[in-house]
Amino acid sequence: MAREFLSNPVMAQYLDFYCRAIVEKAGVPGKDAQILVEALIEADLRGVHTHGVARLGMYLERVKQGVLNPAAKVKVLNDAGAVAVVDGDNGFGPVVGRHALNLAITKAKDYGVGIVGVRHSNHLGALGVIAVQATYHHMIGIVFTNTSPVMAPWGGYKPILGNNPFAIAVPRKDEEPLVLDLSLSKTARGNIILAAREGKPIPRDWAINDHGEPTTDPIEALRGAVLPMSEHKGYGLAVMVDILAGVLTGAAFATKVGSLVPPDFSKPLDTGHLVMALDITKFMLLDEFYERLEEFVRMIKNSPLAIGFKKILLPGERGAREREKHLKEGVYLEDTTLEGLKHLGQEYGII
Repeated sequence: MAREFLSNPVMAQYLDFYCRAIVEKAGVPGKDAQILVEALIEADLRGVHTHGVARLGMYLERVKQGVLNPAAKVKVLNDAGAVAVVDGDNGFGPVVGRHALNLAITKAKDYGVGIVGVRHSNHLGALGVIAVQATYHHMIGIVFTNTSPVMAPWGGYKPILGNNPFAIAVPRKDEEPLVLDLSLSKTARGNIILAAREGKPIPRDWAINDHGEPTTDPIEALRGAVLPMSEHKGYGLAVMVDILAGVLTGAAFATKVGSLVPPDFSKPLDTGHLVMALDITKFMLLDEFYERLEEFVRMIKNSPLAIGFKKILLPGERGAREREKHLKEGVYLEDTTLEGLKHLGQEYGII
């Protein structure tokens, strides 16, 4: 069955059924399995394959090695009005992150804003997939996370910081939400991992080797460090995100965060997140906000085009179009990803 359907293009419904069966066999409770698999597939649907189902094997290996809890129970450690701190119990990042955002949304309904710090979590996946959940409640979602140390500080060459991504999702009245989701390195490290799997070179300005020299070899890059986007500006933002998501929340930070790639199974990652929900209705009438937002969007869309451009896209617009297309036609996955899924199916007795 899997060998028939796990071929390009793969329909999202089948991918969901197949991956959910695997993670439930790995000990993930039904609701959490749904959240985890949905987060991975949503990333693939939006074209973010670095954070899609290609990550599943990596996550489950950490479960097998005893450094990730498949049945984690998120616990509230401190609850102070609009602010809370939760312990992720070393669970899957996308699951812990969704629970934290749900709490932030609940708080925002009462206080106008909900801010939840998270400690003892894992790799959060595609942050935009989590942040967008707030828009379904007519709220703005904001998500920060630190990551394993993969990026050198500006002026150095040793990986001290994560590429520490953040996402902001803003609802629109009759259109797909605006979603900004970016890491603070020149490229997501997942792109280097994919290049290594496929034996392809990377651009020379993406990373440095472990001697601090620019490299096009993805293997050398993974042993070295990725470079910050916009040089000192990306570095400065990464520092601040680590303070918000790591230092402030009680999670690990900088080199204290465990290594995901190459994998270190000696300890949990202890990744930290800071998630927020802003209730628009506490600022102004919802219809007024939507009218103002659409006026703002028209200003951008109707501005003159630069040479070589056919249209101006908004943050998240390309991903939304990809999602619509892939829901209808199926999603195309790398051959290595398909083979990895088949191997997992065999390992967990699905095929």
